Amino acid sequence: MKRFVWPMVAGVMLLAACQNSEPKASEVKQTAEKSAQTVEKKTDSTFPYPNLLAGKGEAYSLLVIGEQDDQSPIEDNQKVVKDVKTILSLPSREMVQKVYPELHMKSNAAYILFDKSEVVLQSKNLKELTSFLQENPAH
Repeated sequence: MKRFVWPMVAGVMLLAACQNSEPKASEVKQTAEKSAQTVEKKTDSTFPYPNLLAGKGEAYSLLVIGEQDDQSPIEDNQKVVKDVKTILSLPSREMVQKVYPELHMKSNAAYILFDKSEVVLQSKNLKELTSFLQENPAH
């Protein structure tokens, strides 16, 4: 029986020695440096709501606030949908402020147009929005 016990004890000790899960000091330092670099890159001047920005292959995205005066939905306006593929509509200014508190809106904005990195237009007038889109078409 002693013949079986000693090899088993030696095997368990060898296995335990190989399972040392503590990282080396140099590994900890490298991981900490990589984490710090990642945080620094994110804290530059990034837009707080990337879901509002235009996506890949899009020139603009649009946030529509409140009920609009004209009867047809903005999604049916060909001058708008030619360059704007993503349109988000929220029923009130208060809701926009609750959902996007860091979005600096003009007090009378009904349309907020975004490119891939920032707000490019805030307007209460649909004609102003369509004029901007005609002057600055998708590339």
